[in-house]
Amino acid sequence: MKKLLFILILTLNFQSFSKANDISDFEIEGMSVGSSLLDHFSLKKIKSSEVDWYDDLEKNRYVAFAFDSPNFETYDFVDVWTKYNDDEYLIDTIAGVIYFDKDKPIKNIKNCYQEQEIIADDLTQIFSKAKKDGPSTSEHSGDPSGESTYTDIYLKLDDKYEVVIACYDWSDKIYETQNKADHLYISIRSLELEKWLR
Repeated sequence: MKKLLFILILTLNFQSFSKANDISDFEIEGMSVGSSLLDHFSLKKIKSSEVDWYDDLEKNRYVAFAFDSPNFETYDFVDVWTKYNDDEYLIDTIAGVIYFDKDKPIKNIKNCYQEQEIIADDLTQIFSKAKKDGPSTSEHSGDPSGESTYTDIYLKLDDKYEVVIACYDWSDKIYETQNKADHLYISIRSLELEKWLR
């Protein structure tokens, strides 16, 4: 079956998705759940892209990677999680990040909220049994001032996977001091990893 992309088009709408039989039919920058990172990157690139964002969580469960590439067509970064000690580097969860900018399809946080709803609506048409939760806004724990927020929409697809569509709105101070920029985040996430993160 033809692989489908989460892709922004210049009219600020996500493309209409064709019917798909399985979550692995969706790709982010050519990668899908269940495929191997080795099909896309060298082992050296994979190892150098490992990040330690979750050192405070239970060890020996998952490994996180953050990739950037001049070959990415839609996303600025792609985050991937694999099971710990998996020599095949099979993708358990994948996420794409798109930063806002006046010269990009998503200009600002208000625009992000609009696109977030469009994406959620498109996906609920494909996955008719998906259960939607949100949008809900929370303060980001990475900003003690409480001025930075993220707004999530969760779509539980089945008993194994969910899609998370989020808009991150960082405060000016966090942007200036930590270089964290506002962005749209789309993740195809295993419920097992979601449980681990929580």
